Amino acid sequence: MKIKITFFLIFCLVLVVSGTAAYLFLNQEKEMTVAPVIEIPVVSGDESGVSSEVAPFFLTTMTHMESGFTDDKLEDVFLRHVEEVRYAMDLADLYDAKLTIESEEPFARASEIWGVNILAEVLARGHGVGTHCDVPPTPEKHGPKNTQELILEMRERKELVDALVGAENNYGCSGAGGMQDWVQGAAGAGFHYIDGIVGFHYLAMPLSARPDGWTDDYILETAFHYNAPYDLEDRIYPRLLVNALDFEEDQNGTVLASAGDLGKLSWIKEGDEYCRDGGECVLDKQDVDALVELLEDIDSSRDTSRIAKVSIYFAAVDFMEENGEVFEYFFAKMQDLQEGGIITWATQKEVYDAFMNQ
Repeated sequence: MKIKITFFLIFCLVLVVSGTAAYLFLNQEKEMTVAPVIEIPVVSGDESGVSSEVAPFFLTTMTHMESGFTDDKLEDVFLRHVEEVRYAMDLADLYDAKLTIESEEPFARASEIWGVNILAEVLARGHGVGTHCDVPPTPEKHGPKNTQELILEMRERKELVDALVGAENNYGCSGAGGMQDWVQGAAGAGFHYIDGIVGFHYLAMPLSARPDGWTDDYILETAFHYNAPYDLEDRIYPRLLVNALDFEEDQNGTVLASAGDLGKLSWIKEGDEYCRDGGECVLDKQDVDALVELLEDIDSSRDTSRIAKVSIYFAAVDFMEENGEVFEYFFAKMQDLQEGGIITWATQKEVYDAFMNQ
């Protein structure tokens, strides 16, 4: 009798447990059907749905191997420039910095003549190259008489650099400003961007598109190398242009105007125009401190939805051991800004690639 009662109790307990499990399962199915769990995607932006992604603020450099250099005539001059470039890369590499070396005809020819392809070496080390187009600005100064002549002038320079590094690595030209349409000149010569934009580039524009008082005479006599566009708040934004009639972005633009120039590092403290006009300006750590403050100010006020860019000019002769301490200080401070999310080091071509791929 006791065994029968025990089996009966066990049977009842199994029924209760099974019934409870079935009820919970069915109830759970019902609840899941009525109120399914929906994952809410995480969107970068504010409550309106507008993206809050921050576009990069690029820091670049330019070093021009000038048209007046005698590298193709004097091997020792060329080899000294080679050592200066290597010294600069050695310093920059220590701090994850990027340099861009842009060559006019003598330096490019010298690489073939003396058998040292330093521009290919620059690329191999992760830095940038380009062409320097030191074309005279007016026919009176032996410059091109029309756009077609400008195209030929720029193409000649481009082909010399292309032969050293390949056209796929030589997208841009610094300079080439003047009375002819330098945008169409660059496009016709096979360039994709123009950097190193200065007062000369306003010569192709009507007075209505220039700063007040910037006549041809004023530009040729005074403002020929002042940074352009003249307004820094406008200058920092690359934009595509279809012609050189103004600096307003064109929807069907063919050449990127990639400006953002701040002048030489040694001029930052006193100001670019003061130094260009003959003021005494010596490279020191105070220039670096002034640059840090300027970059932080630019970053705090820029339109973060647009790619921004600034550029520092270094002459080849600046890269000497006497300036080593200041350069190390400069690169270290820029590394701090990059690690702090203020700037991003780039070559001139990398800025173009980023702009076109955004």
